[in-house]
Amino acid sequence: MNKVIYFPTLNLISEASDTAKPKRAVYILDDPEKISLFADFTRWEILHLLSIRPMTEAQISKLLGLTRAAIGYHLHHLLKAGLVQIEKTEPEEHGILQKFYSPVARLFIVDPERTPEEMLRYFIRIQEERLIGFFSAFQLKNREIDFSAETLEKLALAMLKKLCEVGRKYAMLDTARGVPSLEVKIYAEALSSLTKQDEWRDFFQELLYL
Repeated sequence: MNKVIYFPTLNLISEASDTAKPKRAVYILDDPEKISLFADFTRWEILHLLSIRPMTEAQISKLLGLTRAAIGYHLHHLLKAGLVQIEKTEPEEHGILQKFYSPVARLFIVDPERTPEEMLRYFIRIQEERLIGFFSAFQLKNREIDFSAETLEKLALAMLKKLCEVGRKYAMLDTARGVPSLEVKIYAEALSSLTKQDEWRDFFQELLYL
């Protein structure tokens, strides 16, 4: 899931073929216009599919059950913004060239500091769902984890900031091959760093050790 995020829940990391064009390991989205393009579930799905293998407009259309015109519209904007690239072209039976698209990075991470206010809630909600999934792993032996919606929202925003901070360390890394563990590595590193912050240290100690 070159999915985040962060991406994202949606996994935007995938294995690439040996002949694939070089890609960045991480792309930090800090342009409000590009972030606005990313705040769309259909485009997340398109990027997820393209992270698996390069695909044509027709192939994406079939998999998502959307018209080619709709997929073409989204691809046009993603290509114009530099978030996808034309991986290769191949002639069809009638001589028309098929364009195969792929994402320009293995992982996309949104910078919350550069995200327009009206879109920030969208990305916070995605991160909240991911954190809820993480916390559910600790609801063992009838032990309940109780915290307010306000706390969850603050934690999700703090996590988004940490993911961006950690992701920047990998932003300039080129990788022609897939890095399937990169998303997990970045998320784990960001979460570990967050547990050491004064604001969240007690929260995580109670969660993990009590």
